[in-house]
Amino acid sequence: MACLDTCVVLDLRGRDPAMKSKAIGKLQELRSRGETLVVSRFTWAELYVGVSRAEDPAVEETGLRRAMEALGVLEFDDRAARLFGSLTARLSREGRLPGDLDVLIAATALSAGHLVLTRDTDHFRRVPGLVVETY
Repeated sequence: MACLDTCVVLDLRGRDPAMKSKAIGKLQELRSRGETLVVSRFTWAELYVGVSRAEDPAVEETGLRRAMEALGVLEFDDRAARLFGSLTARLSREGRLPGDLDVLIAATALSAGHLVLTRDTDHFRRVPGLVVETY
């Protein structure tokens, strides 16, 4: 399974045709490999920030939900919470701590055995054991 980072969803819905094309191509590749596509609950949370900032939040949310209906949602459970704690402590000691939401997404994906698809590889490659792909 492949857990999409927030930037992937933004690229898919964005105005940059080149980035949108790259994201679509990568999703097609993942699907052809048999990967199921999911997003974490934390990606939804980040996307809701954009909804709240939109000129018309109701329209933005409707469009977002329509775009996301084919994706599963990866929930945050106790195993992921424990992994988040250990990853945060380790990365902090190493001075390599990315933002909390990225560590939460990484812990959720890693605990479920999913790879992470992102354009922001620097944050996720710091997480030991996490498979990271990009486009």
